[in-house]
Amino acid sequence: MAVAGSKSPAPLVTGRLLLRPLTADDDGALFRFRGHPTATRYLSHGPLTPEQNGARLQQALFAAESSTAEWFHFGWAIELRATGEVIGDARTWNTEEPPTPGRIPAESASLGYVLHPEHHGLGLGREAAGALVDWLFHTRGCETIFAGVYEPNLPSRRLLEGLGFRTDRFFPVVEDTAGKQLPSWRYRLDCG
Repeated sequence: MAVAGSKSPAPLVTGRLLLRPLTADDDGALFRFRGHPTATRYLSHGPLTPEQNGARLQQALFAAESSTAEWFHFGWAIELRATGEVIGDARTWNTEEPPTPGRIPAESASLGYVLHPEHHGLGLGREAAGALVDWLFHTRGCETIFAGVYEPNLPSRRLLEGLGFRTDRFFPVVEDTAGKQLPSWRYRLDCG
């Protein structure tokens, strides 16, 4: 796997967005949507309290700092280039707790993302996810990318399908480990 190393990834720039590694200063901005019921409706957690949000951010920062050349877990702030406002965040990982190997092979990775509801329907999620897919394939050298989505989350399913992802596995409600009581799909995208 061709990898840029274990240091923090370089920021990614798109037409309207800057995707950069999360910092401790992002706590308040992340809470705006991580504490929002609509934004967290289809996430593995419900609306977070300020304390839960801060703990989640610290965990993300530790995971990024602990990442190695082979096993990584990076959190990304999604900023509007025009204003510098953090409107969402994303994760790219191949292990839950670096540097311990995760549940997927090192040459594969997972992708997750969330935007504040004020920015839904503008193509910004697709722009951010597309940049991260490109980074995972071309900078990290991943061969396959996985993404999970709850079945009723049609906008996210369309976003993934628009990027070329296809359904890989269906998880019925009884297999929902997050307590959302919703069926979900695992999507995959293979390089090439």
